[in-house]
Amino acid sequence: MHTSSFAIKTADNYFNEMLILQYDDFLNHNASSRHALLATIVVYHFYEWVNGTEFGKDKEKNFMSKYPEDESLIAEFDAARLITNGTKHFSNKSVTKRTQSGFSSGFDEGFARPLNIQYPDGSECSVDKFLKNIVDFWKRQKELGAF
Repeated sequence: MHTSSFAIKTADNYFNEMLILQYDDFLNHNASSRHALLATIVVYHFYEWVNGTEFGKDKEKNFMSKYPEDESLIAEFDAARLITNGTKHFSNKSVTKRTQSGFSSGFDEGFARPLNIQYPDGSECSVDKFLKNIVDFWKRQKELGAF
C-alpha cells in the first residue's frame, strides 16, 4: 500500500479518484492544453502504480510480458511517456503537439479535434483518441482484476 499520496493509497484509489476524474475533466475541456497534459501525466503514471515499475525501462519487453494482446498500445504509452517527461523537463522531443479549430469530445470522432499529437513515425492522432485508447485499456485491466 502506498502511503505518501494523501488518501490515494492503492491503484484502485488512483484509478477512481484521479485517472477517471482527470480524464472526464479533459473530455469536458478538450481544447485545454492544461487538461490534456494533466490527463496524459495521470494516465501515464498509472502504469507505475499498477506494475511497480516505470514504462520506459525495457518498455516493449516488459509491456508485452504483461499485456501481450495490447502490443499496439506500446506506441501510445511511449508517446505518453515523452509528453509527460517533456512537460516535466521542459523538453519537446519526439512527439509534436498541434492545435487547430475543432469540436468538443461530445461530437462524433469524424469531427476534427482541437488538440493533436504527431508520433515519431509521422502519424497523427487527436488527444481525445490517444487518451481514450489508454483509459479504455485501464478500464479493461480493472475489469480483469489487474488492480
